[in-house]
Amino acid sequence: MEAVVYTCLGLMLVFGILAVMLHSMLKSAIALAAASAALGVIMYELGAIWAAIFEVSVCSGLVTVIFISAISLSNTDKKDLPKLYEDGKRMAFLPLVLIISGILLIVVAISSVSSLPVPTPVAEVADNFREILWNHRQADIWGQIIVLITGALAVAVLFKEGELP
Repeated sequence: MEAVVYTCLGLMLVFGILAVMLHSMLKSAIALAAASAALGVIMYELGAIWAAIFEVSVCSGLVTVIFISAISLSNTDKKDLPKLYEDGKRMAFLPLVLIISGILLIVVAISSVSSLPVPTPVAEVADNFREILWNHRQADIWGQIIVLITGALAVAVLFKEGELP
């Protein structure tokens, strides 16, 4: 189980970096979906089966479809986007920040592995779905809410008519 979790964490890191660094919005959306699918596998391996189902169906599926639909319907010329957002200036230090953040996360994870308790599967802690969802998996629910709001805001920004106040 640990090998699968660490492999998926590595895949999440790789696909997350690709989602940020790729110049094509379509490829970035697909990389984000792949990172979300890896997170769904991690949730499944840790015993959060319903959260994994929601992650894969909503984040990897529905939100990706919304992103791709918004990208295809946007009227901005894709060749003008790097000039519009000044990608060279904006992305200059991003690789360095990502590398330093990754190294810090690895150091913290390695130093705290021995002190953390081994997670128990949620199915052993609670008997019914309602108790699992609302009492033991509140972070999953908040994560799903944040992902849906982020997708809605991304669509709203892509389809804005004029300047925002």
